[in-house]
Amino acid sequence: MLSGDEGNDCRKSIKMPPLPSVVIKIVLHHTCKSSYTLYKALRGAPGVEFEMVGVPYFPYLRRYVLSVPAVFNNGELVLLDPVEPDDVIALRDGKTQKELDIDEAVENFVRGIMASQALLATVMLYKSVKPVLDPDLVSVLSRARYHLQERKTPQILERIREKEGELLSEHWEHLVKLLTFGLVREMYWLGIDVGEVEKSHVKMWILAKATLGRLGLPHPKPAVPNEVADAVHTTLRESGRRYLDKVTEEQSIILGDADFLSLIQAY
Repeated sequence: MLSGDEGNDCRKSIKMPPLPSVVIKIVLHHTCKSSYTLYKALRGAPGVEFEMVGVPYFPYLRRYVLSVPAVFNNGELVLLDPVEPDDVIALRDGKTQKELDIDEAVENFVRGIMASQALLATVMLYKSVKPVLDPDLVSVLSRARYHLQERKTPQILERIREKEGELLSEHWEHLVKLLTFGLVREMYWLGIDVGEVEKSHVKMWILAKATLGRLGLPHPKPAVPNEVADAVHTTLRESGRRYLDKVTEEQSIILGDADFLSLIQAY
């Protein structure tokens, strides 16, 4: 049995590991299912904090928050949606380094396009990935930055350019469905019925969605490819009401969670 002094000495010798300082910031949006799911999974995790996009929002554009959740490590953008809880924990713990295969990086890039309505709309407006081939953005979407492999970004860019036609063809149907789902989500917010939307409305929506003012307008005369508008309008007619039911359920859960909504910044 330990004496009082010996017990005190033993307790003094035990050092608990320090909790990690907050270096991971996750930017969320109050309408986003992915943001909501990640928040519920990581709320209270040491070393992780959350920030809801507020007004003004242009600073987020300057930092390339083109989809949410967006994950920052010490102020540097490292991940854009899709993001899993384990991705964040590994980043916090410094366990993300690995050799990144170029083809895997290209697939990561495509998944990132699919998860961003802004990038997806841009790609579909141009029927090309060329407008989004900025090295900084590609390093994030491909996860080159996440895996500490940014030196491979030029190779990834080259492979994306080489495979552009193949990538769009292979994923075309899924890209159309995702873009249509995004349209239905906005129709839900505005109270617009699926049956009210004509192909001309789809064209106007895509043109507005993919641009900011005049930035992004195709030349010489801005237009939306008929193939894209036709595909979205057809998918809307065929699946729009089913999509609307999913959106209604999704948004009801999110907007009914007072804890999550408490993160919203005051205007």
